[in-house]
Order: sequence, then C-alpha cells, then structure tokens
Amino acid sequence: MNKNPDLTILLTLWDRVPCTFRWMSYASKINLPFKVLIADGGSDQSVPAALADPARYPNVDYEYIRYPYDATPTHYYAKVLDALGRVKTAFVVLGDNDDFFVIDALLRSVEFLKGHPDFSSCRGIIGGVRISPDPAYGEFSNVYGNQVSFVSKVYPDKSTLEETAVGRVHNYFSSYRANWYDVFRTEQTRMSFRVLRDLDTQDLILSQHIPMLLGVIAGKVQVEPYLYLVRQLEGLTSCDQIETREKGDLFDRMLADSWSADFKGFLDAMSAAVSEKDGISIEMARQRIKEGYRTLMTPGIVGCLLGSLPPGRSTRIKQKLSSHMGPAGTALLKLYPAVSRLISGQPLASARDSISAEDAIRTDVAFKPIYEFLAIPPQSIPDSRQTDFRSDLQYSSSS
Repeated sequence: MNKNPDLTILLTLWDRVPCTFRWMSYASKINLPFKVLIADGGSDQSVPAALADPARYPNVDYEYIRYPYDATPTHYYAKVLDALGRVKTAFVVLGDNDDFFVIDALLRSVEFLKGHPDFSSCRGIIGGVRISPDPAYGEFSNVYGNQVSFVSKVYPDKSTLEETAVGRVHNYFSSYRANWYDVFRTEQTRMSFRVLRDLDTQDLILSQHIPMLLGVIAGKVQVEPYLYLVRQLEGLTSCDQIETREKGDLFDRMLADSWSADFKGFLDAMSAAVSEKDGISIEMARQRIKEGYRTLMTPGIVGCLLGSLPPGRSTRIKQKLSSHMGPAGTALLKLYPAVSRLISGQPLASARDSISAEDAIRTDVAFKPIYEFLAIPPQSIPDSRQTDFRSDLQYSSSS
C-alpha cells in the first residue's frame, strides 16, 4: 500500500508493554500507510530496545522518541505537545496502544476534512473488543485469544453541526461525544495541547475535556457511519484508571486542593475561545460554559452523593427526586451510571452489548482483520526483551 502523506498517528505510550508490541505487530501486518510517531513516557526499557530495530516491524513507517517518565500530568502534557511539534502532516490522530484503527476509515476521515474546512475533526464509529484471558498465552493472556466478542458502538456517534461555537458547546455538554479519537487538523491539536500544557490541569478527567471542547469550539465535528476504531474494553489498566482510583469519584475530586484552580483555568480558557470564535462577551461565554458543565456533571454528582449515603436514606432521596421532579428525576437517576462512565472517559458499552466475533464479521467486514490478528499465538511475536538498548532522548520545553 502506498504511503499516505496527509496523516500522522501519534501513539502515546505509558507502559502496558504487551499492548505496544501487539499494536506494532498489527500495524505491520495490515501495512499501515500512515506515519507513526511514538511518544513513549513509560518506564519499561524493553520498548526502546525492541523499537530500535525497524526490521522487527518492516511495514510501519515510525519514529520512536523516548521521553522522561510520565510521572505527573505535567510530564504528559509536555510530551504530547513536543511530539505534536514534530508532526509534519496536515492531519493527526491520537492513538493508544489498546486501539485498532481501520485504514479505510482514517482515509475517509481525512478526505472529509479536506473538503469541509468548517469542520475541525472527523471520525467513524468506535467499537470495542473483549478478549477472554487464556493463561496459555502467558504474558500476552489479556491481549490475544480465540475467545473474542465485539461491541459495535462504545461511545455516542452523533455529529456536532451547529453553526456557532456556543451552539456546539451546548451540544457537547448535553450529549457527550468522545472526539478525543477523531482525525484533527494538526495545528488545531497543537493549539489545544498548548492550552492544556499552559493550564497544567492536574485532574485528568477535567483535562480530557479541554482538547475535546476546544475542538468543538473551533469547528463542527463529523461522525460517519463506518467502523473507524476498535478499543479493548477489559483486561487492561490505564493511567486514567489508576488516577481515578487514587482520587475517588466525581464528587471526591472536587474536594481536592487543586480542583478549584483547575476548574478556574478550564473556565477561563474555554470562555476566551468561545468569545473569540463567536464575537460575544467573555461574560456571556463564561455563563454558557458554566451552564453546560453543570448539565454534564449533575447526573454523575447526584449519583455519587446517593451512593455515599446509607441505603435507607438513599432510597428516600431517590423517591423524593422521582416524586418532586417527575420523569426528569427518574431520568436523572437512570442516567447516572452512563454519565459517570462517559465523564471519566470510560466506554458506555456493557457486557450485554457484546456479540460473537463471527456475527460481528457478518455485519461489519472491517472487523475481520482485527479478529484474525487477535488469534495469533504470542510465540509468533519477536521476543524484544532479548535486546539491550537504551535511549536518552529528551523533550524540548520550548514548544
């Protein structure tokens, strides 16, 4: 397949080493036609050792950069911004090592953006895969296996088509969509992460909304009806999950010493962006951001508060909500589990949404290469840990 000159995949790493080797093996198997820029903020030295030899993944055009360990959000923001400064293509997409991209979907997203300058990003449907652990696969037991199920949609798939930034912001807050995984114009993504780097937001849930919301403010967002990305839903631990466990639920996080400063920075930056885009006052933009954020967070906060109460009292409050607010109160309580997952960046899908891989292939042929790849035994993957290699590349703080 010919190399595509328009798009770079920025793969940001934070360990989960078997997933990294799987991601690279999959990219090589499907002859990924895009430039891959690997920004590694992990601690495992087997990754630079393996990626030092391009012959291991002959069909991947990649550049590997070893960054300082992502010990804090500050390190992560600096890493991503520096890596974005190295991207030479007009479009970029952020990838995680538990993702499987669909080549045709990326190409179609790029072509859409080329023809629609009023759109800031585009993607297709994000699906999910569940892999039943098999001890026979050893260290790869959670990343390969024959027992695979598929979820056709794990995040909302609505486009954001309002003509004004205020309208798009209202849409974003009232019906969350994970545009983090979209194909973006590179300059827009650089701007978003420059804002995030300068704000130095310490709450990871709040920080995830900054580039996503800035993208919505910058332009419309298109979601197309084709399979675009498949994410592994279970069996892995991410830095987001570790951070969430440490800092507690949505309400607990708002009690942190740093949260007020984080939210003020978020509110100031988003308000300034809306004001500039729509030509409205900062005060008006600020009010719209606050109203929208309250709409997004209310179900999750109510659910957290109810969950911390004794069962009897929680039940009485739920009854009062339902009786005083009618259908709205009942809906609020039903929304809580889904909203909590979405706010924290977790997939919306549950186990009951899964179908067998064979059924998935019959309904979406784009899933077939992913399924066939996951059945490869781990013995077919080069043992990168036998190589001794060190890389001391550092990032530049001048971006």
